[in-house]
Amino acid sequence: MKRAEQLISFIWILFAVWVCAGSLRLEMGSFSDPGPAFLPFGTGALLGILAIAHFFNITFRYSGKEEAALTWSNVRWEKGVYAILALLAYSLLLSTLGYLLDTFWLMFFLFRVLERKKWWVVLMMTTLVIGITYVVFGIWLMVQFPKGFLGIG
Repeated sequence: MKRAEQLISFIWILFAVWVCAGSLRLEMGSFSDPGPAFLPFGTGALLGILAIAHFFNITFRYSGKEEAALTWSNVRWEKGVYAILALLAYSLLLSTLGYLLDTFWLMFFLFRVLERKKWWVVLMMTTLVIGITYVVFGIWLMVQFPKGFLGIG
C-alpha cells in the first residue's frame, strides 16, 4: 500500500509540473492584473506542493499498523450516494422551487437525514446557512437568485 501511495503521489507531482509548464507559455501577469496563466500556474503549484507533502508523509510516517486504518470496510458509502442524489435533485429543482425553498430542503436533508442532528440544530443551521448566503450573495453582491413558483428568493 505504501508503494501505491508513493506512485500516485509521484503521478500527481508530474501532472502538477506539466500544468505549471503548460501555463508558462501564456502571460502570467501580476497580482493586481493577472494574466491567463495566473490561475493554472497557481493551481498546478498548489497541487504540486500538496502532492510532495503527501509523498513525504507516506514515505516517512507510514507504518504497518496504519494498513488496517486505511481499509475501506468501515466507510458508509450510502451517505455519499444520498448526498450526490440530493445535490442532483437540488440542481434540477432550483428553478422550480426557487433558491430559498430549495436550499432549505437541501440543508435540512444534509443536516437531519445524513448527519442525524437534533431538530433545533437543524432548523438553526439551515436558517443560518440560507440567511448568510442570501445576505452575502443576494444583498451585498446583488446576485439574482431563482424565485421559483412562489415568487420568493
